[in-house]
Amino acid sequence: MFLDTTVICGAIRKDGVNRKIIQTARLPFLYQPVLSRVCLFEFLRNATDGIGTGERMVKYETWEIHTFLDDFVYPILEHYGDLPVNSVVGRYSIETRIRDNLPIGEVLIELTGLSNEDAEKLAIEQSKEMKEPLKNFDQEDFHVWATAIQQECEYIITTNTRRFPSEIGRIKRIHPVEFYQQLEDYLNS
Repeated sequence: MFLDTTVICGAIRKDGVNRKIIQTARLPFLYQPVLSRVCLFEFLRNATDGIGTGERMVKYETWEIHTFLDDFVYPILEHYGDLPVNSVVGRYSIETRIRDNLPIGEVLIELTGLSNEDAEKLAIEQSKEMKEPLKNFDQEDFHVWATAIQQECEYIITTNTRRFPSEIGRIKRIHPVEFYQQLEDYLNS
């Protein structure tokens, strides 16, 4: 499960579903979390510059950010050891900009360095959205999909649904509330 920046930002804001998802990430029998360096840097930038909009925007002090990281994020990183992962592309990548008229699925196959066999599987599993030009999506979040493919994730947990594909191959975008409900259903069964 790829934990997008929106989950981490939501977790610092309040003790709700996003924070519960991060807390359950320490329990390896539930799911394997994936955190990327790019998303952690995005979180740090957002927390410092302000999370939210208008009157609801909150800028966090350095000590608040460090306390949150110490209490919630670092335990995950320590538990799994191989986190955070590197993304093959950054948030502002020239590699995606020069391909903005190509189908997003084709760009993902090209930039993730998939083997021919894996690329063929992905191409077969591509949804209609993956045939749309990359420019129709948020290119600044392309790194999330590329990393999720590299890490063989099943889900990307995010609140970003506006210009974010609903699926690519077998990887599905899932809202944190829906994901946490699935965790609760599993634990209660």
